[in-house]
Amino acid sequence: MKKLSVLFFVSVIILLVISLVISCAPKPKEAVILRLTMAQPGGDDPMFTKTSEFAERFNERAGGEYTIKVYPAETLVKMYETIDAVRTGAVEMANVAWGAFGGLDPRFNSAELPFLYNNVRANAAGAEASAELYSTVFEEKFNQKALANQTVSGLDLISKRPVKTLEDWKGLVVGTISPTTATVTELLGGSSVVIVWTEAYSNLEKGVIDATLQGTMWMVVGKLTDVAKNVTLAYIITTCHGYTINLDVWNKMPKNLQDIMIEEAKRAAHAYDEYQIQCTEVDHPALLKSIGCDVYTVPKAERDRWKAAVQPWVDEQLSALGEFGQQLKQIADKANAENP
Repeated sequence: MKKLSVLFFVSVIILLVISLVISCAPKPKEAVILRLTMAQPGGDDPMFTKTSEFAERFNERAGGEYTIKVYPAETLVKMYETIDAVRTGAVEMANVAWGAFGGLDPRFNSAELPFLYNNVRANAAGAEASAELYSTVFEEKFNQKALANQTVSGLDLISKRPVKTLEDWKGLVVGTISPTTATVTELLGGSSVVIVWTEAYSNLEKGVIDATLQGTMWMVVGKLTDVAKNVTLAYIITTCHGYTINLDVWNKMPKNLQDIMIEEAKRAAHAYDEYQIQCTEVDHPALLKSIGCDVYTVPKAERDRWKAAVQPWVDEQLSALGEFGQQLKQIADKANAENP
C-alpha cells in the first residue's frame, strides 16, 4: 500500500512537471493580418487574380508571420477613401489607381498625363521605373510606402457615336474619373461630367454621358459595350495602378519579409504588365470587334493633332511639379525611346 502511495505521488509530480513545461513552452505567434483593399471586383477579374496570386506567394514565403488578405469590390473601403484609409491604418495595404488622387497632391495627377507615353509597352516600362519616385510622395505626406507600380493600359474612348477626329469631340459629354481626365476632355473640345469609374455603365445607360474615358479592360469586364458601341483607340491618357502599405506597419516588418514583399509585389506588377500588353495590342481590339463594336484606331497624324491640343497644359503640369516633374519626364523619355 505504501509503495502504491509513493508511486501515485511520483506520478502526480511527473504530470505536474510535464504540465508546467507545456505551459511554459513558447506558443506559436499568430500571423499579423494585412488587409489589402481594392476597387476591382473579385472572381475572374484580372487585377483581382494577379493581386490574389501576389498575396498567396507572399503568405507562403512569410511562413505564418504575416498574412495578406485581399478585399475586392470596395468591401472594406470606398475607392476615393483608399489613400487616407491606408494612411491612418484603417487598412494596411491597397492596390489603387494613383492618378485618381490628384486632389490630395498634384503629383498624383502626373500618373494620368495625356500622351505621356507612346504606347502600352512604354507605359509599362515607365510605371515600373517610377514606383520609387511616387513612393517619395506617399512617404512624405501619406504615411505609406509604394511597393510596385504597373500599367492598366491607356484610357481610350468608348462612346455612343463615332469619334475619329478632333472636331468630333465638340459637344461630346464625357464621363471622367479624375481631375486630369476632366481637363483633357475639355482641352480636346468635349464636356466633362465627373463619375466614379465603376459607375460608367449606369451613366451611359441612363444617358447622363455620351462617352467615357476607360481602359479597354474595363470596357470588356464592365460590359460598357452593352450600352456603347464606338471605341476610339489613341492611347490618350496613360495610367498606372500600384501597391502601397502603411508605413508604420512596414517599419515593424523584419527586413527579410520587406524584401520578400517588394519582390512579390514587383513580380505581380510585371505579370499584369505583360497581360495588359497582350490585351491592348491583340486581344481586346479583336474581342471588341467580335461583340459588335466599331473599333477605330486613330492614325498617327491625327493623334499628333490631339496631342498638340493638350501639350501646353502637359508642359505646365510637369513644370509646376519641379524636380518631381523633371524626373518623371526623364523616365517617360527613356521609356518612349526604348518603345517607339
